[in-house]
Amino acid sequence: MSISYCLNIHPGESLDAVRQAITRHACAVKARVSPAAPYPLGLRLSAAAAGELSDPAALAAFTDLLGCNDLFVNGINGFPYGTFHNTAVKTAVYQPDWSTPERLTYTGRLATLLAALLPENQTGNISTVPIGHKTTAQPATSSLPVRQITIMAEFLHDLKQRTGREVVLALEPEPDCLLENTQDVIVWFEDGLLTEGRRWLCASRRRTPEEAESLLRTHVGLCLDTCHFAVEFEDPLAALARFESAGLRVARIQLSAAIRAVISDASLARLADFIDPVYLHQTKIQLPRGPLLSLPDLTNETLMTARRHMGRELRTHFHVPLFYAGDGVLDSTHTDLTPEFFAHTVAQGYPLEIETYTFNVLPSALRPASVIDSLVAEHDWVSVRLHRHHQQERL
Repeated sequence: MSISYCLNIHPGESLDAVRQAITRHACAVKARVSPAAPYPLGLRLSAAAAGELSDPAALAAFTDLLGCNDLFVNGINGFPYGTFHNTAVKTAVYQPDWSTPERLTYTGRLATLLAALLPENQTGNISTVPIGHKTTAQPATSSLPVRQITIMAEFLHDLKQRTGREVVLALEPEPDCLLENTQDVIVWFEDGLLTEGRRWLCASRRRTPEEAESLLRTHVGLCLDTCHFAVEFEDPLAALARFESAGLRVARIQLSAAIRAVISDASLARLADFIDPVYLHQTKIQLPRGPLLSLPDLTNETLMTARRHMGRELRTHFHVPLFYAGDGVLDSTHTDLTPEFFAHTVAQGYPLEIETYTFNVLPSALRPASVIDSLVAEHDWVSVRLHRHHQQERL
């Protein structure tokens, strides 16, 4: 089973930077994990890079680059629109959100590019913001994001008619966003997209209700990031079961892990090493009763608040490499990725992608010698678990 990794781990917003990431890093990873077989890339294109790649000559050259290196693209990370490294990203990563024309235009451009890059008979997906962040976006009940996503679904339907390539828009739930957990997603799909979106698609009798619902369910789905669900104290296999029962399409699973710790003097001291000025690290504490305590970022103030909850479990949205097993003070949520989880994802044929973009801000003790070594170690971690599954199947 081919496992991709997301190129958002590599800095760079231009097409030239994307090409360099592929030739310097992705090709080296392929040589070590998939030397004799085509290797999938989880492409990440900023709005600027997508604009450059839309030039026919640039697209032809990029296609040649992939072919010459036995690489192919099966999905695009369309979440970060602009700069994603070496500057304060924080909540800006959710902008523009799905109420804006910029998000719609950008995603349509990515879809057109992906349809041109997809191998024949391959379904592609584009991960995207979960409508927006709660502090900066319109409420989830707003009709504008639903209408824009419906427009996008219709565009993807028409793209398939023109090109024969199926592309799915994959909304990626994340802590403190308008689509934050399993319940948020199911309610929004049923009460928002499948209600309002179906009504708009049926206007002027363009489509029957059945045709409209089929279009939406085909072209709008989910990207399940296992780190995000772990921070919400949700089991990824249970979340998958609920989405499947609701008839929602899971277009991609991003394999990733969060930091977990029992709050103590020792763990709070260690967590301070993970405070960084670049990314947002939403933090949740499981209280004895009631909802989770939500803290917007991992900061010194967060750790002061956490001190009032000694002995409780804290999880923070800081992607640590999948192979990090903890050290007795800090732990990893990679334990949620159980044999049963992998067996289910393989049985369902879900595309799997490693996504640990935090390499450059990891404390030095957790950082391998190079980003290539880190990515290869993550591939090995996943491959061991997939191999165990295949061995059990043969018994």
